[in-house]
Amino acid sequence: MNTSRRCPIWRADPKSSPQRSRRGAPDAQGISDRLGVDRCTFCHQCLPCPEDVNIPEILRLRNLDVAFEMRAFGQDRYNLLGNGGHWAPGQNATHCNECGDCLPRCPENLDIVRLLRDAHGRLHSQPKLRLSES
Repeated sequence: MNTSRRCPIWRADPKSSPQRSRRGAPDAQGISDRLGVDRCTFCHQCLPCPEDVNIPEILRLRNLDVAFEMRAFGQDRYNLLGNGGHWAPGQNATHCNECGDCLPRCPENLDIVRLLRDAHGRLHSQPKLRLSES
């Protein structure tokens, strides 16, 4: 199978190397600087949530918005949470009752409740049933 015709990323052309295609994106230090102490590493230790909030996914979408300014991407996906479960399981941040069960389990010692509220404020828009409604 010739993948170079279907997927230009796999071409052996040095002009399409990963270093060249990622030019302008923040490096690891830049990402750490933007996220600061609020950087979730998606270890999933915060789960299970008694309210079925998908904490790692919500914080991943928040990280993408903060570090890469991918708000539209995050909004599309965040607003699918809790609307049928076909994209990602679990509920959005509005279902967090601030019980704090997740806090002692987080190895990064994140203030998860605050971050969930922040993520909701950044990403909440009109709920959708599927990505094709964008």
